Amino acid sequence: MPDSMNTMLHTDLPSMVARQAILDRDQKLFGYELLFRASLADRHANITDGDAATARVLMQSLVDIGIERLVGDSLALINMTRRLLLEHELLPISGKRIGLEVLENEVVDEPLLAALRELSRRGYLIVLDDFVLREQTPEIDALLELADIIKIEIPDRADSELAEQIARLRRFRARLVAEKVETHDDFQRCLALGFDLFQGYFFFRPEIVGEGNVSETGLSVMRLLAALEDANNGPKELESIITSDAVLSYRLLRLVNSAYFGLSSSVSSLRHAIVYLGIGNIRNWVRVLALARLDNRPPELLKAALVRARMCEQLITGGKPSTKGEQAFMVGLFSMLDALLNAPMDELLGNLNLPAEVGQAIRDGSGPFGKLLEQVQACERAQWEILESWDVSPVLLAYTYLSAVEWADQMFGFGTAPTGS
Repeated sequence: MPDSMNTMLHTDLPSMVARQAILDRDQKLFGYELLFRASLADRHANITDGDAATARVLMQSLVDIGIERLVGDSLALINMTRRLLLEHELLPISGKRIGLEVLENEVVDEPLLAALRELSRRGYLIVLDDFVLREQTPEIDALLELADIIKIEIPDRADSELAEQIARLRRFRARLVAEKVETHDDFQRCLALGFDLFQGYFFFRPEIVGEGNVSETGLSVMRLLAALEDANNGPKELESIITSDAVLSYRLLRLVNSAYFGLSSSVSSLRHAIVYLGIGNIRNWVRVLALARLDNRPPELLKAALVRARMCEQLITGGKPSTKGEQAFMVGLFSMLDALLNAPMDELLGNLNLPAEVGQAIRDGSGPFGKLLEQVQACERAQWEILESWDVSPVLLAYTYLSAVEWADQMFGFGTAPTGS
């Protein structure tokens, strides 16, 4: 490995990493792009070298962190500079489940093509980022023949222009990704144009098409949530609410008895579970299990809500159980309630008797949890410039985000997802 690379890799500045989902035409997960910044401390160190930043995140995500902790069994797409593509001995021998994004401004010549051929042979997916097909040269055609995925930004581009690009690219085998899809109208537009995959935060938003938009399942979930949020319902009433729903009871007991809690003996009754976990924790778990029933929404949406909820909880408590932690978890989870239930947030919150501090944070970002929610949302969207304006530890944020991602993926595996038994 060149000496310059060794220098890059042994810096002690922590990386900030986030992931953005890429969904298929059925809004099922295809993979994640890893979004990163070398460090929030860069504002002091003035480090702007793209190669150093890329090398750092590669080593942390592929070696120190472990790619499976960030993306599970899915694909991970990572932006690459020309230099790192040419010096590909930095990368693991096998590229299974990793896509390398070639940036749009890279010079396409024989050295770059030779490096991409070798990386493709080793199993890496070749991804063209922000691609626009202009003049077709032998080099561009060779690049397109190698590409597994081609990403096309859609903002400020007419349908006719996008359709022309798609038609020209269809003679190659690559799957086409619509990038920066921010609304459901964007998604429907890109579906009609024939894109294969979709990247953006459109699925974080409610798709409200008129009165009575909430499904029957959604209405059932809302009734359960309303009962949970009734301050007059104590442990006995809570037990009765859960017991009346056989599927919910089964899933809750299955979760409590899972390896996550590591109990020395099994819990066979809801009363025992409530005593063991506490009424606040039980309420949060039932909220999660209730929302997991929403099978008309992208599974990735609930996973994102779990990441947000867990981050809010952990940043408030430092990992120690508390009432504030339970409320912070609720803030994170319910901040995506409109997208999960496809209904206006004001309408949903009007039907739930939430603590004032929780409602304030969700409605307008005010109150004791408002700044916390904004901070967590900035982390998940890789809006590092927002975080720079606050006195916040990048190490703490990076660790908390990674921990929340791993936890949310684990919870999904325990059957909190709609497909769980």
